[in-house]
Formats: sequence, structure tokens, C-alpha cells
Amino acid sequence: MYLARIDTNNCAVNDLRKDEFARNYTLLDDSAVYARWKKGSWQITRIGDIWKRSGKVFSVPYEGTDSYPSFQFAEDGTPHPLMEKVLKALPDDMTPWQRALWMATPKAELAGRSPANCIQTGDDRVVDIAAQTRAHFFH
Repeated sequence: MYLARIDTNNCAVNDLRKDEFARNYTLLDDSAVYARWKKGSWQITRIGDIWKRSGKVFSVPYEGTDSYPSFQFAEDGTPHPLMEKVLKALPDDMTPWQRALWMATPKAELAGRSPANCIQTGDDRVVDIAAQTRAHFFH
């Protein structure tokens, strides 16, 4: 399947998909990301934003806030090691919601598992699948 970049900000179907994603995957705001971070410093309360700017995680705009899908984080609250590799392999101009929905969609190449699940379990095949998506993404 080829992905095309389209403006879907006002699409009711897309809004339903976003709500479904939010029901299936816990979305964390900055304070929740900070609270999960076991090695957190009281001086770095916006660690999610720092990780996002450095390419270790991504966020989606949801209900007026930057929200971080929780599957990106390990038990200690740090980004899963594969997350940065997957984000680098995906097309640069994918919107945050295109990234989120891509990660939630099961892939035949991953034996029917979603990239989000593979990231959580450390299945590095997901990086190759992300790179294939980059090759087929239309600008």
C-alpha cells in the first residue's frame, strides 16, 4: 500500500481513527512522560519534548495537547531503543498522525503484528519495514 501525503485536518473519518487510536493506545502528556521516567530529575520536567526534538519519540496533537503514545517507552520510562531507528527510517514528511496510524496497523511482513508491538518486544525487523515505507511514500 502506498501512502500519500494529504491534508486531513478536517476529515471526520480521520477524527474517528484518531479517537480509536487514543482508546487503544494510552496517550501521555508531558507530565505523564516525566512521571514514568524513573531516573527523572526535578529540573527536567519536559523530558518528552526533549526526546521528541532529538528524534527518540514522537507525539501527536490530540485534544489540544502534544500526546505521546505510550508504546514508545520502556518500563523505566525511557524511549525503547528501536524507537529512534524506526523514526529515522520512516519518511521525514509523514505527519505525526500518519506515523501513529502506521505504527498501529498490523503488517503482513511482521507476521500480522503491528510496528508498535514489535518496538515493544525488540523485533528489529520493524526498522526494515519502516525503510520500505520510506521508499514507497509519495511527496
